[in-house]
Amino acid sequence: MENNNSVCFVAKINEVRAIEGADNIELVIAGGWNAITKKGEFKEGDKVVVATTDAVIPFDLSELMGVTNYLRKGQRVRTVKLRGAYSECLLIPFKYLAPKSLEKNVVEGNDMMGILGVTKYEPPVKQIQLASGRKIKWRDNQNFHIYYKFPNLKNVDGMFTSEDEVQITRKIHGTNARYGIVKKSKLTFWDKVKKFFRLADEWIDYEYIYGSHNCEKGSDSQGFYSTDVWRTIAEKYDIKAKLWQEAKRQGSELGEGLTLYGEIYGAGIQKNYEYGLADIEFVAFDIKINGEYCATEVTEVITQDLLQLPHVEVLYEGKWDQEIQDMFVFNNFIEGTKVPHEGIVIKEISGDRKKVAKVINPDYLIYGEKNDVGDSH
Repeated sequence: MENNNSVCFVAKINEVRAIEGADNIELVIAGGWNAITKKGEFKEGDKVVVATTDAVIPFDLSELMGVTNYLRKGQRVRTVKLRGAYSECLLIPFKYLAPKSLEKNVVEGNDMMGILGVTKYEPPVKQIQLASGRKIKWRDNQNFHIYYKFPNLKNVDGMFTSEDEVQITRKIHGTNARYGIVKKSKLTFWDKVKKFFRLADEWIDYEYIYGSHNCEKGSDSQGFYSTDVWRTIAEKYDIKAKLWQEAKRQGSELGEGLTLYGEIYGAGIQKNYEYGLADIEFVAFDIKINGEYCATEVTEVITQDLLQLPHVEVLYEGKWDQEIQDMFVFNNFIEGTKVPHEGIVIKEISGDRKKVAKVINPDYLIYGEKNDVGDSH
């Protein structure tokens, strides 16, 4: 597909299924996504525009289609369940886009977000002040990489086959966190003085740094934000000391640095989705060393055995299989509750970023809307 993270793209209708007990509606499958539509509206082989979960539909378009009242607050596409069938996308016929005669010129997988004015929903960013109260011009460290944003598996049909060795882990719904020992973007004046007079140790070029998915929250060279969940977790698990120990163990292999990626979850992190916890906790799910993501087994060993930190629950390791995948998606609930798990993450065991995707539990999406759960990512 043109853009694996697109929420609005061209797809071909693969199948049209009857819904048991329903006379006026049917289930249409397009590009791996399910939609409940009026009976006879689409047929197998038709091209259509698919707007997936978290697509924000322009008001003029939704009014023209007559679907405004079926969208979530903020014009977002919603997931629903009717007569045992899931509808998790909106199908937009080409008549709302261009004359039928031009449909043949549109290719499956074409990203239609810009053409239709559809955007991807992004939750609001929380602003936090520095602990000292001073204002600085923050300079991001280019060696402290933002975590790879992998696609929904429905957008990359055929990513995995029965030949792929994969790891399936539980997808945790919290807030993303990253902690690293990475090369400094720039040495300070005093760093240079220490190096000149040989007063610095061999690690003067590196610094401890942490942050959320998009935002650096603090570093040794620029200072730290006021107390927040990322700092609280770092102190609770003694992450700084453990990362420095592992960085020094890596030695010359460290290169541009070591970054640990994980999720903070629990009390107060996501509204109405706290895993039954009275406090916040952390699980790691990936490690990058010198710019490369580690294989799944290496990540587990470094996280659990060397760093002595919790690793996200591993549900399965072995050959990819659709039935096994579905077994961990549907009818999966947080232990001791009737709250659906968010979903799973599937990775090829080598750590290759071309073979990583998420699968979201549709029951979680329905529960999330009904209970005003904080947004997924």
